Amino acid sequence: MDNFDLRKYLANNPLLNEGLIFEAISDDEIEKAAAAALNVSVDDIPDHEPTEEEKAKVDESALTLAITIAGLIPPALNLVGGIANKAKEMFGLSDEEKIELEKLDKLIKGKEKYIEDLDVKDSPKEKEEREKIEALKKQRDEKFGTKIGNMAKHAGHSLHEAYTYPIRKMLQFIAWTAEMFGKKTKLQDEKYREKLANIIYATAMFSVAGYGVASHIKHLVGVGPVLTTLADGVKAGKSIADIVKDAALLI
Repeated sequence: MDNFDLRKYLANNPLLNEGLIFEAISDDEIEKAAAAALNVSVDDIPDHEPTEEEKAKVDESALTLAITIAGLIPPALNLVGGIANKAKEMFGLSDEEKIELEKLDKLIKGKEKYIEDLDVKDSPKEKEEREKIEALKKQRDEKFGTKIGNMAKHAGHSLHEAYTYPIRKMLQFIAWTAEMFGKKTKLQDEKYREKLANIIYATAMFSVAGYGVASHIKHLVGVGPVLTTLADGVKAGKSIADIVKDAALLI
């Protein structure tokens, strides 16, 4: 992650050039977000992994670090709020569309399950049900295909890279700060930071595009095992912070 050049990535990525270009977030802004998450001065946030010598010079009693998932999420989302808003503007589904799409998806899955359970394969009944499935899929594609397709095209790769980089970097700054002050935290594990950033991203994408984008982001590290938790939270109208807190307990 340290060698990832976000500004260069944004400039060269053709999908983002279609309308999601935004100014790359600087390390200074990310440090400020980390400081906000910890409720400390930005001067307390190291911009590199602390050396043993640096850690030895720190008065551990000078700062009490309270690292909570709930405290991490607001500054993380503030770093990337503009990206999410732009994505919603370009291809987000309205609440009514999300409900209608969910109903169609359930109907299709129900009929597919019905066909699986039929005792007699290749029967006239199976043919009839398969025709109904195709009609439902056609209805879904005609109404939502373009929005879902465009969203998925971005959410699957380009938007993910641009969106999660500042979050992962913020979590890294927090991990370095904790290490500086002798605090042990799961954020010192790079894989955990990646999982948490992906979960925040996936939750935001569900809120923007609905469950239709799930198949395009379920492969992201950490997202697959908590996909149902994220989707259920969004459907229940929970806040992103509450959904992420629920999912974080499972990773």
